[in-house]
Amino acid sequence: MSLAEHVGNPWRAGDGGSPPGCRLVAVGSALPERRLTNSEVETFIDTSDEWISSRTGIHERRIADPEVTLVGIAARAARAAMAAGGWTAADVDTIICSSSSPDETFPSLACRLQAELGCPHGTAFDIQAACSGAIYGLALAQSLIQTGLSHRVLVVAAELFSRLVDWSDRSTAVLFGDGAGALLVGGPGEPGSEIVAIDLGADGTGAASLGTSPAPDTALPEAIPAYARAERSLNRVVFMNGREVFRFSTRILEQLIVRLAGAVGVPLGEITLVVPHQANSRILATAAGRLGIPMERFAVNVDRMGNTSSASVPLALAEAAASGRLVPGAGVCLVAFGAGLTWAGAFLRWGDTPAVVDDPGGELVSDRGRQEAVE
Repeated sequence: MSLAEHVGNPWRAGDGGSPPGCRLVAVGSALPERRLTNSEVETFIDTSDEWISSRTGIHERRIADPEVTLVGIAARAARAAMAAGGWTAADVDTIICSSSSPDETFPSLACRLQAELGCPHGTAFDIQAACSGAIYGLALAQSLIQTGLSHRVLVVAAELFSRLVDWSDRSTAVLFGDGAGALLVGGPGEPGSEIVAIDLGADGTGAASLGTSPAPDTALPEAIPAYARAERSLNRVVFMNGREVFRFSTRILEQLIVRLAGAVGVPLGEITLVVPHQANSRILATAAGRLGIPMERFAVNVDRMGNTSSASVPLALAEAAASGRLVPGAGVCLVAFGAGLTWAGAFLRWGDTPAVVDDPGGELVSDRGRQEAVE
């Protein structure tokens, strides 16, 4: 069965009597302060700026210092989103978290984040769909609201992927970065962007193409800096069959965009912005070329952030919204793919959806032009 013939069909708001789509009320993101450039990577990995940039499009990535915690960066993104949307901790009755670089098997990141934020004792749980996790979380948030189990949901994707890479493996270590993104999801009566269509899927036969294995016992070279010596996430490191992942990614990215556009009856040329998983600029350029969509209609930050796994879509969306790229009525296509192999897409009809980006320097930067001290 080809990916195009996957089980099920995209969900569409109002189709066949289905309920109206929920609203993306606000977006937030948080980044570590440290920028790790390719030139610095050259000093402790046998690679070069030319090798990295020509194959991936990455020039730098954000890397968390050893004292940064997963729940800490998740909380920063959550607070940024709540500041944007005007929500307090008491407004959140469900927290859904995604991370491919967890620091604990249990308790969940969501439960620890609930305590950190001071949210009421509502539902809190983690999901695992790798790089597709944020959109899986968005879909679950809508389902919970539509069934009446929740009213206001906080979805957070947080990654410290620098603690999951083998810094002696240049094929993977140079690809990844750290960061977190958060989405506030409310019911159809809330302000914000309408979720018009959702498409989720997985092909477990490709599970062996991308995953983790036990961290090697070999000692790290003395030249490796302190941030690369942080304890490995669950003592695991990432591995990848690059050829197979590239083939899957370009194919499913193209098919997701076509299916979502078809589900909502929007011609490809009328999609305002595609916000894809930031895996590799060559993957994005290949898909854009096949679809005939200009690259300027893709939100791209992989050159500055690297691959931030499940955080990449909300990070790119927050940046696009905060920079004023989106106006009410815009058609926005979110698409992701990852280990599993999983894929996920959502089509949004953009509304009044504020965004706040918590970038280093002690300030919150929002699309409304205000800058406030981080509390």
